Amino acid sequence: MAKPTTPHDGVTVVIPVHNAAAQLEKMLPAWGLVLGKQNRPYQIIVVNDGSTDGTAAALEKLAPRVPHLQVLTHDARRGFGACLRTALAETTQPLFMYAGIDNQYTPNDIRSMLERIELRDEIFGKQPDLISGFRAGQPRPALVKGSSFLWKLFWRVFAGLPIVDSPPWYGWGQWWYKNRASWVFGVPLADVNSEFKLYRTAFLKRVPIQSDGDFVHVELVAKATFLTSIMDEVPLTPKTEPFPPLASVSADRSKVFSDPKFAFNTPAEVKPPEAGNAPTAPDVPATEVNAGGLGSSGSPVPAS
Repeated sequence: MAKPTTPHDGVTVVIPVHNAAAQLEKMLPAWGLVLGKQNRPYQIIVVNDGSTDGTAAALEKLAPRVPHLQVLTHDARRGFGACLRTALAETTQPLFMYAGIDNQYTPNDIRSMLERIELRDEIFGKQPDLISGFRAGQPRPALVKGSSFLWKLFWRVFAGLPIVDSPPWYGWGQWWYKNRASWVFGVPLADVNSEFKLYRTAFLKRVPIQSDGDFVHVELVAKATFLTSIMDEVPLTPKTEPFPPLASVSADRSKVFSDPKFAFNTPAEVKPPEAGNAPTAPDVPATEVNAGGLGSSGSPVPAS
C-alpha cells in the first residue's frame, strides 16, 4: 500500500441512538475530543431514533460542549439503517463513519481506520471503500477451540497450509449469522455486525440503503463485495462487555435478497416524437392534463 500525498479527507461520524441518555454523557464528548485531534474537517451527526427517555434533553445539554454537532430526530423508532439514510442526506464530508453508542466501541479506534482507508492499493491503484472494525471476541469454548485446532492441523499435515489464528468468537448465534451472511450474500468479514464501520461517502450515495434495521451491516458489505470494492478489517480495542443479542432482521433480509438494488432509479429519458408521428392529445379540459394529477391552478384533480 502506498501512503497518500493529498490532504486528509474530512469525516462525518454518525451515531444512531435510542433511549441512550446515559451513554451520551460519556461518549459524545469523547468523540469531540478525538475528532478535534485528527487534523481534518469533521462533522458529528447524532440521529435520535424515536427516544422516549431523556435523550433529547441530554443532546440539548451537550450541544455547546461538542463542536460541529448536528442532531436529527425521528418521531418514532425506525431502525439503524433508517438512521443512516437520514444522516447521509445531511453529510458534508467525503468519509462516512458510523458508530454504536454502547461501550463495545472506543472513539480512539477511528484513527487506525482513517489511516487505513487513505492507503492506495498498489495493484489496483484504488483506495478502499470500506474499513470495518472487528471486536475482540469472547473466550472460545473448549469444544470450539479443540475442534478448530484439529481442523487446522489436518490441513497443515495433508495440504501444507499454514496454521493461522482463529477468527474472533462471538457466540453460537453470531457464528451462525456470520456463516449464513457469508454463504448467501458473500460477506467476507469476521465481524459483519460491528457497528463501527468507515465508508467513502461517494460509495454510499450511489448504492441505495434498503434495510431499515440492523441488517444494514450485512447489506452494505454484501453490495461492496458484489461491486468489487476494496475493503479491510482492523482490530478494535478489546472490551469485556458481552455482545448484545441479535435483533430480528428477517424482513430486511428478505427485501434485500429478493430485490437487491445497486443504483438509484433515474427517470427514463423521454425522446421527442418523430416529425409526422406526434401523438394526438385527447379532447379534455386543460385542467386535467398537467403532470402529477394537478390542475392548472395546482389543485388536485379528482379521479374519474
